[in-house]
Amino acid sequence: MDDKHTGTASVFHDPHGWFHRIFINEAILSLLLVLCFIGVAYTNFASVRSYHYWLWVIPVFAVAAIVSEWSRYKRNEIDGYAFVRQQILHWAAVFIAIKTIFLLNQIGRFDNDATALSLLMVLSLSTYMAGVYIGWRFVVLGLFMSLATLLVAYMEAYMWVLIPLAAGIVLLAFSIAWIRFRRYRANAAKE
Repeated sequence: MDDKHTGTASVFHDPHGWFHRIFINEAILSLLLVLCFIGVAYTNFASVRSYHYWLWVIPVFAVAAIVSEWSRYKRNEIDGYAFVRQQILHWAAVFIAIKTIFLLNQIGRFDNDATALSLLMVLSLSTYMAGVYIGWRFVVLGLFMSLATLLVAYMEAYMWVLIPLAAGIVLLAFSIAWIRFRRYRANAAKE
């Protein structure tokens, strides 16, 4: 049976459908925000022990970047091989930078606080730079992580500032995605 008549098979596979336009990108943004919250809190309380957490999160960010662009690949807007290679190289460089920061901590060149703040700044910059290639969600996430780094450095109760900000980012992202999807549906209906 045709996908247009069933409506179920195309929901997950149509790169123009609501699932790709709304759910995937906003779910990825929400997941990465949660991982950032956990990482910022963990790094603030146990900077050296957060090493393994961040090394685990870097591949998650890389996969999230690739998945978020999958619909653009399916619409033939980007070269999939070149994009995946670019993201692997980008996040591998971040991985090496994180390893270097922790090495500097181990040999006594960085104290625990400097390690935590350097780590967060590298991750915020790399996330922002990934957003330059991917789109506004990663740019916003990088800016959010940069702000979180400053708040960790200056405030004890930084979570009370970050939680409403993160909720606002997710709400804004879903709103933008919903508006774009409705415009797409309206244009598709006219054709």
